Amino acid sequence: MGSFSFKSLLGAVALCLLTTPAMAIVSNLTPTADGDIQLFGGTNIDTTDTIIAFTQSGGLVRNAIFEFDLSSIPDTATINSASLDMTLTRFVSNLGPTAEIDIFGFAGDGAILEADFSTAGTQLFDGTTASGGVAGDVRSFALDPASFFESILATDLLTIRIETDSFASINIASLENQTFDPLTLNIDFTADDTPVPAPAMAPLFAGGLGLLGLAGWRRRRLDA
Repeated sequence: MGSFSFKSLLGAVALCLLTTPAMAIVSNLTPTADGDIQLFGGTNIDTTDTIIAFTQSGGLVRNAIFEFDLSSIPDTATINSASLDMTLTRFVSNLGPTAEIDIFGFAGDGAILEADFSTAGTQLFDGTTASGGVAGDVRSFALDPASFFESILATDLLTIRIETDSFASINIASLENQTFDPLTLNIDFTADDTPVPAPAMAPLFAGGLGLLGLAGWRRRRLDA
C-alpha cells in the first residue's frame, strides 16, 4: 500500500513538471501608421495631423485607417479576444443620441493608401457609440470574429478601417497627438497549448524520488 502511494505521488509530481499550462497574454498594439482618407471632391490623405477624423455627411465621407504590425504574436497563436480603444479629441457630433461605428479589417501593407478607403475586408464591429462626451473620453469596441485575427497572423501586417454614418463626425487622437493616447488594438491570445517544462517544479520532483527511495529502503529492512 505504501509503495503504491509513493508511486502515485511520484507520478503526480512528474505530471505537474511536464504539464504546466500555457498562459494567456494580452498584447496592446499601437499603430505603425495612421491617417484618414476622403475621396469626395478629390483624393485627400492626411497622415500628419494630431487627430484622426472620420465622418459622413451626405456624399462627403472620410474614413480612418490604421496599420498594425502583428509580428510579436506567434503565427500559431489562439486568439481569445480582440478590442479597440480610441480617445476622443472632442465630443461626438451626431443628429441623434448615438453615432454609427463600423470597423473593418484586412491584410495590410504598412502604408496608408487610397485603396484602404474601400477595400472590402471583414467587418469586425457593427454598432454605435454615444454622441456627446468630452475630449479625453476613451471609447472601447469588442472585435470579432477572433478567427479573422488568426487568419491574418501569418502576414504580420493588418489594416483597420473605421467608418461612421448618419451625418456623424468623430475625432480621435493620432500617433502625433501629444495630449492623448493614440488608438490601441488589444489582442488576448494563447501562444501554445502544448505542455511545457516547469523548472520551478524540479525540487518537488527530486523530493518525490527521494521519498520513493526511502520507501524501498524500509521495505528491504523489513524483509531482511
